[in-house]
Amino acid sequence: MLRSIAITLATVAAAGFLAAGPAAAHNSDDGYEAGKVGAGYAEVEGDRASAEYLNLGGPYGITYAKAKKAHFEGEAGYYYAEYLQGR
Repeated sequence: MLRSIAITLATVAAAGFLAAGPAAAHNSDDGYEAGKVGAGYAEVEGDRASAEYLNLGGPYGITYAKAKKAHFEGEAGYYYAEYLQGR
């Protein structure tokens, strides 16, 4: 859900900057205006599991069990805009 919202906002913002760019770039006093815009989204997820089981001697013998589990998840989104004006 967060991913689709971030992508939609980045697309709308980029389209707005691209549409307004040519109108803002024309300056009658021989100056210049420029801008940069960027947006991105990244997501990563991983798992790791391990198990070990040992039983010696039937139901009343020696029982040994060992388990490990790790899980990681990361998510990031960014929006970047820069406006330049010179004379």
